[in-house]
Amino acid sequence: MNKSIVAVSVIVVLGAAWTGVSWYTGKLIEQHLDEQVAAANSQLQSAYPKAGLKVSYQDYHRGLFSSNLRLVLQPDAAAAAAGTSVLKTGDEIAFIETIDHGPFPAAQLKRFNLIPSMASVHSELQNTPTLKGLFDVTKGKSLITADTRLSYSGASASAIDIIPVTYQKDESQLQFSGGTINVDVDKDMTAMKLKASTDSVALTSKNQWGQLEKVTLAGFSMDSDTQQGKFQVGVGDQNLIVKQILVNIDGKDAGSLDNFKLVSKFSESGNNINGQQDYTIDALKIQGADFGSAKLTLKLDKLDGAALKEFADKYNNQSRELLMRQSELDPAVYQQQAADLLLAGLPTLLKGNPSISIAPLSWKNSKGESTFNLQLDLKDPAAAPAQTQDQMLSQLVNKVDATLNIPLPMATQVTTQVAQLEGYSADDAAKLAQQQVQGLAAMGQMFKLTTVKDDTITSSFHYADNQIDLNGQKMTLQEFAGLFGILGGPAAPAPTPEQEAPAAPAPVPAQ
Repeated sequence: MNKSIVAVSVIVVLGAAWTGVSWYTGKLIEQHLDEQVAAANSQLQSAYPKAGLKVSYQDYHRGLFSSNLRLVLQPDAAAAAAGTSVLKTGDEIAFIETIDHGPFPAAQLKRFNLIPSMASVHSELQNTPTLKGLFDVTKGKSLITADTRLSYSGASASAIDIIPVTYQKDESQLQFSGGTINVDVDKDMTAMKLKASTDSVALTSKNQWGQLEKVTLAGFSMDSDTQQGKFQVGVGDQNLIVKQILVNIDGKDAGSLDNFKLVSKFSESGNNINGQQDYTIDALKIQGADFGSAKLTLKLDKLDGAALKEFADKYNNQSRELLMRQSELDPAVYQQQAADLLLAGLPTLLKGNPSISIAPLSWKNSKGESTFNLQLDLKDPAAAPAQTQDQMLSQLVNKVDATLNIPLPMATQVTTQVAQLEGYSADDAAKLAQQQVQGLAAMGQMFKLTTVKDDTITSSFHYADNQIDLNGQKMTLQEFAGLFGILGGPAAPAPTPEQEAPAAPAPVPAQ
């Protein structure tokens, strides 16, 4: 048989096979559409039960190699009738979905991705009346486009692009350079890898003093690798970087934060969840003055997983309900109720006798480094309810260890810089700073809260079993409370005549 005929035959067979598989894939996708939409609605209801929204698909057309449909987010009929939906009757947010069938979707081949896939989906926002204002800002373009590869296992990988936007209203302006988001999600939607980045976001508006204030966030990036643990609480690693946050007022640079970084790691251990978050700032600058760098390491241990899940679910549900009523409440009332929700749920988090440590909180400049370290071991209040007011602390706290170190030269430099910002000359600022820091050190010693050693203000505090050790001075919790009149503690005893300062001598009468 002629080799050319063989080659053509192979191509025909492969083409027919590809066509058949592509047709079957399209049919398979169509059969599972209702299932996927139902899953999306279930997740929407779980995450936002009071939103009154539902997802549906419309205008589905299946072809041999590709299909098209509209994916629509609109108000649930019952919620819209009751006026509880975040969208009004007739509103809709729609995506135009173009689905290239597998096993080798055309959209993936264009990206030189040869991994067999069930489908590749290209998504764009549709210009509906609900989104007319957004499309006016973007000059008729979809703000977001996404290309998603769906594997035969059910996992997905999405590449999302957000276009640059400049929006001006009166004297307020938003400038966004655009960004990218890459998301990989497993078939059960319980594990996710995410990478996001943007060059800059800038917001300009009038502040409370009528000045034109511009806040710019530059060089933002984030990546995370998280999954739901056995308590349905997200654990894993997250990293966030902002190269600079710049504040400009009336055309002049007022301050900046350089290289803000957050590294977060949470994991499960038995029935507990443990985690650590590290924050760093390379430089804080105000009106050109370098105030130094900062770092914070925060550790959380023995957080009971089931209790954390209970707290998160209850708090999220209640805070969503409160958010729905925000427009009806005075801002101060709203803030108070939000704080009350958080405080009411905190005892639930103490079930596993968790501990919190700060090691360290540090602030460093060219003259030295101040540090604060804390180890706080908490207790489940349900295990031993407090009977009296002065038992409240011992009911919640098992042990506290804290230390503070502030080098006097470091504190003096910071105070000098603050005084110069207030308008003092360099010499006057230095003198004022010296007086203020020395006065602070003397006051701390007078109240026995701090000591001064090796040109450094220091303080140490230890609490356990109702006993306190403050800089080597031992006392009961009640005696410590009495020093400051807190927790119902007895007032500190009045100084004896020997302790009182001697009276000034009477003037000698003139001869």
